[in-house]
Amino acid sequence: MMDQYFNWFSRTERQVSAKIGLKALFFVVTLVVSSSLFAQEQMVSGKITDAADGTGIPGTSIAIKGTTKGVVTDVNGTFKISAPSGATLVISSVGYLTQQIAVGTKTEIDVALATDAKTIEEVIVVGYGTQKRKEISGTVTSLGSKEFNAGVVTNPLQAAQGKVAGLVITQSSGDPNSRPTVRLRGTGSLSGSSEPLYVIDGVIGAPIENIAPDDILTMDVLRDASSAAIYGSRGANGVILINTKRGKSGVPTVDYNGFVGMETIAQRPGLMNGAEFREAAKKYNATFTDLGANTDWLDVITRTARSQSHNVGISGGSENSSYRVSVGYLDQIGTLLGSGKDRVNARLNMDSKALNGKLNVRYNFAISQSKGDIARDVALGLAYNMRPTDPVYNEDGTYFQLPGTFSNFNPLARIEKNNRQEKILDMLGNIQATYSLTQDLSFKVSGTLRTQGKDITEYIASTPGNILQVPGGNAGQRIYNDENDQQLETTLNYTKSLNSNNSFTLLGGYGYQEVVNSGFGAVNRNFLTDDLGANSLGSGIGILQLNAGLGSYKNAYKLISFFGRGTYSLNDKYFATVNLRRDGSTKFGANNKWGIFPSASVRWAINKEDFLKNVQFIDNMAIRVGWGRTGNSNDITPLQARSTWGVNGTYYDPNTDSNLPSYGIQSNTNPNLKWEVNENYGVGVDFSLSKGKLAGSLDFYTRSTKDLLYRVNAPQEAGYVFPTILANVGSIRNRGLETTLTYQFVANKDFDWSATLAASFNKNEVTAIGNADFPAAKNIFLTTNLGSFLRGTSAVDFSVLEVGKPVGVFYGGVVESITDQGKYVFKDINGDGKVEPSGLDRDYLGDPNPFFVGGLTNQFKFKGFDAMFQLLGNFGSKIMNTNELLYARQDARIAESNALIGALTSKINDERTIPMSYYVESGNFVRLNNASIGYTLPNAVGLMRRARIYVAGNNLALFTKYKGVDPEVSQALKVDGDNRRAPGIDVKETYYKTRGFTLGVNLSF
Repeated sequence: MMDQYFNWFSRTERQVSAKIGLKALFFVVTLVVSSSLFAQEQMVSGKITDAADGTGIPGTSIAIKGTTKGVVTDVNGTFKISAPSGATLVISSVGYLTQQIAVGTKTEIDVALATDAKTIEEVIVVGYGTQKRKEISGTVTSLGSKEFNAGVVTNPLQAAQGKVAGLVITQSSGDPNSRPTVRLRGTGSLSGSSEPLYVIDGVIGAPIENIAPDDILTMDVLRDASSAAIYGSRGANGVILINTKRGKSGVPTVDYNGFVGMETIAQRPGLMNGAEFREAAKKYNATFTDLGANTDWLDVITRTARSQSHNVGISGGSENSSYRVSVGYLDQIGTLLGSGKDRVNARLNMDSKALNGKLNVRYNFAISQSKGDIARDVALGLAYNMRPTDPVYNEDGTYFQLPGTFSNFNPLARIEKNNRQEKILDMLGNIQATYSLTQDLSFKVSGTLRTQGKDITEYIASTPGNILQVPGGNAGQRIYNDENDQQLETTLNYTKSLNSNNSFTLLGGYGYQEVVNSGFGAVNRNFLTDDLGANSLGSGIGILQLNAGLGSYKNAYKLISFFGRGTYSLNDKYFATVNLRRDGSTKFGANNKWGIFPSASVRWAINKEDFLKNVQFIDNMAIRVGWGRTGNSNDITPLQARSTWGVNGTYYDPNTDSNLPSYGIQSNTNPNLKWEVNENYGVGVDFSLSKGKLAGSLDFYTRSTKDLLYRVNAPQEAGYVFPTILANVGSIRNRGLETTLTYQFVANKDFDWSATLAASFNKNEVTAIGNADFPAAKNIFLTTNLGSFLRGTSAVDFSVLEVGKPVGVFYGGVVESITDQGKYVFKDINGDGKVEPSGLDRDYLGDPNPFFVGGLTNQFKFKGFDAMFQLLGNFGSKIMNTNELLYARQDARIAESNALIGALTSKINDERTIPMSYYVESGNFVRLNNASIGYTLPNAVGLMRRARIYVAGNNLALFTKYKGVDPEVSQALKVDGDNRRAPGIDVKETYYKTRGFTLGVNLSF
């Protein structure tokens, strides 16, 4: 470098005048000083890493302080820059704390950037915007993608299980196509949905099961009405906001997440094997034909299942635009033969700035195609029934079938000859544009189009002797459902700081949604060949025998909304939020088309008051108080408020000598029909103690759901023609406490250990059923089907709805003792001298709703290793063990069906299958629900900037005294005409929960 300057100096010297005066002398001095400065400039190289895991951070800005000179790190986080020895490097990256490093004489500088916790944690997504965490006065919980459960987790709901206080996610089935039951602060509806509203990237009602967990950035749960009221008539059961990952400026990055997994049945029923069955038959004098087999029918129809998941995300961008595109594939085989699911999903998120940064445009496009193979759970019930002494096949290779029994079909034949497939194509397009009118005022418009098509194909093939008893010998059907959802929302947002102590925001908006559902289906029978399946329905001759059918439907509804929110902050200590929404829906009656849903909440940062300001161990402490009113219109079919006509049987027409369809009234008019209303009161406290060593929250709430929708008998004397009517006639109350506690046991450079408890206590009660216009019975019985092909089990009333009692409380006879002959002795409850356990002598036998549900998650980090395990606990619930009722007794059914091993020692010899206290058991359990251990490579390899490998397991251990298969039974509740489901009933036709193990990798390039 010095030689270059001397050469240049020589050339310059030849060009100057021979006069060497003051100007020449000044010129020389300047050159000398300049050359000495440039002589001290040096090349500096290094690597910028994440202090938490040691991975390189691409796109980090390395700038020389006081200049415009700078570089950006490459994909591995490395850089090179020429800098003077006296310079200072300013190192900054989004999401990390900025550092300044003096160069001095260093030629190599490595820097580990710490995560900017304030940046990540301070801003929380709420309805139609964001708020700083310290300003949120409602009850909101936020999860990041790093907090999700690992393992065979294919649904975001599974990923969040046990992570949010008050959010109870019950996964009672191991079916890959099943959805868990989700309840936030208890059951809130009878006929409508009790599930939260899902909002994905601002799109209301998008299906959560079609999102790959790897695409999710954050999940924010609005747990109370004061925070959910901004969603009005759809927010009664809480709101879950999903925000997917987006790109950012910098070097393009590629992320790959994948796993391979294996699943087996976790717990099985203790059915008799061949030797035990023969012993039982001999003991109880049961006569049967012994064919000499030793068949485990559950083994015959189940398997070890394997799954795989792959997700690739590519992101990048420049100063004014960014993108992220991802593609995912899931292949999940079920443990029950014939079941499985595969899904392909793709997502494109783009962000653009224009007009000097005043215009911000977001594009969200997603497409998902899934194919589900649906195996009939009835096969599991049939596996209970089949005798282990019978073979799977006859000698000629055909399916063995029990002769002369109560339709006890071969379970393998039921699976292999009954194929059902559901294909779902879901497409979503959303564009959001925000324009800053002024520094304080912005206008936003969002437009969404979502379409979903579901194609169902089912075929029951022929069997020798038609052992499946299908009319015509075989049958096929095709069903297609289509949903078209259009949404338009506009908002105007104003933010103003009056001074350093006062600020406020105002939000006003308008929303429009139109949903159109349509579909058609056809079924035919008696096909000449099974080769075409259901792909040639017209070739069946069942239509000529009047043994076929077809149908179609179409309905639509609209929702128009006006909403607003105001927030106020005073002295950084007092915060208030007010929401108001007015919704108008075509679903409801002429007198109740519109509803108003207000809420208000306040937050007081008491640690900033003088009386706590100097308390050293209190970092932060705030009290929240909130009230709100939300509505529930989900799962309510349109046109329920109107009188409709439809096909109602047939009549004989002598002119055509044929039966023609007749028409009749299908429903009554109800101009007063309206949405269910949830009113919520709550008080909570948030705190952080001892520099974050202990942090958490505590919330008390009362949630009252009024105007419950329920189908009641319509009094004919009031002029109603149709026998039933959907009306607002009831109310339910949930009261509870929620707590989240995080304790940091150890936190140093090499080792980190923290534990988080998310727990809730809840008690519900039916507070009203019926009113003056539509009186209801004192007890509304909930009928449960105990499984096919067993006498006396098709419809048993185990549960009731009654004022003053929990939802679905068990109701039946109280067993006082068992006679020497094995007969039940029931209590004479009313004392009239008659024992009627199916009539007047019934009592309340137990609450199926858990009182306490909690998740305890422990996380560890040791250098490059990380580990996690999660315990789930469920206490206070009761279970009606109907499998013990049917299969653990010494009666004559052993001659024609199998039994549980307990029947060998059972003292019960009573065939009554009525609800009774003898089979009500505790549902308490603790489950090792999730565990994982991983290792992150300390250094990048080639183009790879981060690599982590892990193993994980799901449902690893269960601790319970429950005698049945698994105490986590279905909590689904539905009361709508004849379509009824009761919670807490353990039935045999339940897809067994699985135990899964996975091996996975997370790679970044």
